[in-house]
Amino acid sequence: MRRPKPNYTDLGFSSPMGPQLRELVEGQLITDLKHYGIDKVALKFDWSESCMEGHDAVYLDSYFENYSGIAAFDEADCIVADGWMDFVLAGDFLLVYWDFLTTWDGEKQLINKNKPGIPDHIWQQMPDNIKGNYKNERMKQPPFSSSYS
Repeated sequence: MRRPKPNYTDLGFSSPMGPQLRELVEGQLITDLKHYGIDKVALKFDWSESCMEGHDAVYLDSYFENYSGIAAFDEADCIVADGWMDFVLAGDFLLVYWDFLTTWDGEKQLINKNKPGIPDHIWQQMPDNIKGNYKNERMKQPPFSSSYS
């Protein structure tokens, strides 16, 4: 999904997320991008095309889902990533990560994570006592294709 201009005001179907939860989710998505070669902290999110995908929960100040149709842009409003988000939630533990992710450098597609599931780097951050609840959601390899040279 390519977007010529970001829309930072329309929250799409993610509008039920309160400010505390949105800040946490966006921060964790930015952190997760480092595992895919995007190491920028000043990213802005376009939620205008977000769509609910059926995995939902209540956390902090609001309700949220594993939304598709999310895009992240750099300070020059160039898209760097788009895809779905998913999450692991158990009690006070919340870990948000990208699913069905595509990363970009200008018009060049860098990574296409087109397989669903919890990737290894997320699995390793999960507490051992909850991993059994998520074993069927673990990502099957290979996790993505890359056009890095």
